[in-house]
This record gives sequence, C-alpha cells and structure tokens, in this order.
Amino acid sequence: MKGYITAVELAKLVRDKKKKPRVDYLIVDVRDEDYKVGHIPGAVNIPSHNMYLRAGELIKNYKHVPLVVFHCALSQQRGPKSARIYREIVQERLKISPANDPLAKQRIQILEKGFIGWAEKFLDTEPSLIEDFDRESWDAL
Repeated sequence: MKGYITAVELAKLVRDKKKKPRVDYLIVDVRDEDYKVGHIPGAVNIPSHNMYLRAGELIKNYKHVPLVVFHCALSQQRGPKSARIYREIVQERLKISPANDPLAKQRIQILEKGFIGWAEKFLDTEPSLIEDFDRESWDAL
C-alpha cells in the first residue's frame, strides 16, 4: 500500500473521461450522515461502522478495479481504519486464491485530508467535483 493519494492526483482520475468510476478506480466514502452534505463523483458510501461486514461485498463487486481509495471527513481515523480492514481481508483472501487473482494487483490508498480537504480544494474552483452538495448542511458542520 502506497499510503495516501492527494486530491490533485485523484481529481485527475475523476476528470479523465477515459477513466470510469467503479471500473478504473473506486472511491469508498466511509462517512456516515455527513455523506449527504456532498461527495466525490462516483463514490460508493459504506459507513465505517459497516466496513468489516461489507468488505467482502466490495471485494466481490470491485476485485477487478486497480485502485481503491478510501476517505472520511479528514482521513485521519475512519478512512485509514476502513482501508486497513479492507486490506487485511484482501490479504486473507489472497492466501487461498489463485495466483492470477486480480486482487493481487489492486492498490489501496487513502485520500489525503479527506473530503474536507477535497471540498476546500475544489468547492469554489471546480464545483463539478462535488456531487449533491448541500451548502446549508456544509455551513452547519
């Protein structure tokens, strides 16, 4: 695991019309109710408290996706913990799977500074990089 991906690096993928979310990359937003404030286009919302139970579903549905990026509000606790849980389950699966399992090549990263860093970077300059943005709820945070 490389560790972190910056908002600028991830935005290049999101903007790239040749890249498809959930095919070429997967963004896993592990926030709870704060997901409704707005999110990165194409993100899948799996609250962190459900990660252990739903990691198998993620693996099954997205094992061919080469890059999985986790984040929460700041990517200080929930995002990194969810990425660790996912990575550990992937590693366990790889112990019993065939050598050509696509999971062996999957990269798992964490969005540096989380959604708050993403929003601070793009909200005013490139609002298309935030879906379903709710200004009133954002201001209340």
